[in-house]
Amino acid sequence: MKKETPFGTPNHYFDDFSARMQMQIEAEKHVANNKDFKIINILKPALGLAASFAIIFMLVYIPIKTFIPQEQVIETTASTDFSDTQMHSILEELDENSFFSLLESDDNEKTFSDDDLVAYVSSNFNAYEIFEYTEE
Repeated sequence: MKKETPFGTPNHYFDDFSARMQMQIEAEKHVANNKDFKIINILKPALGLAASFAIIFMLVYIPIKTFIPQEQVIETTASTDFSDTQMHSILEELDENSFFSLLESDDNEKTFSDDDLVAYVSSNFNAYEIFEYTEE
């Protein structure tokens, strides 16, 4: 049995193949030389990226500004900052001796909540020191 390839080429296809190939190469060189390199062609990707960021920003910023009044944002930020700074100043002024004396005295005007005590202990002692004090 003789095996033949199922594919074939048209008759006389390779007779003028090199001439046709040379003509295609010349045409591609001509098209490549005529292509103008304008600045807009270089900037198109960057402009598209900037425009997409601007659209995303506006889709997020405008609804937030519309639905949340600016005064409410300022009040929330100010009250949070004040309580954090107040707590920080209280904790900076206390040393170990005054902290323990405040705990032992009955006439103190300020009362500390459990959260305040936990915040002080966790910020001033490491886990090993806390373990040492509990073992004594």
